[in-house]
Amino acid sequence: MPSDANDFVEKLDSFKEFSDDKGGHYLVIQFEDDSGRVFKKQPSDDGRSIAELEICEGQTRNAMRRISEATDFEFDEDTNTQQNLRHLMRGD
Repeated sequence: MPSDANDFVEKLDSFKEFSDDKGGHYLVIQFEDDSGRVFKKQPSDDGRSIAELEICEGQTRNAMRRISEATDFEFDEDTNTQQNLRHLMRGD
């Protein structure tokens, strides 16, 4: 019988990490229904702490624009957020 901990570890593969040109780091996840979330990693104050994650609520498109400036991902202003997210996660 699989444990919740094992399920969690398997789902971690759904996250992809990206950086922008300004030193920002993002974790992006996409769900089976093509919806998703972008999290911005906040630096920790303590070397022994885990970085905090902030949901880019309402700022997803801006976060994807910043990611596109530092990667091969091309943000398309004419498509919706889900379509851009799908292209980002697939590496299109």
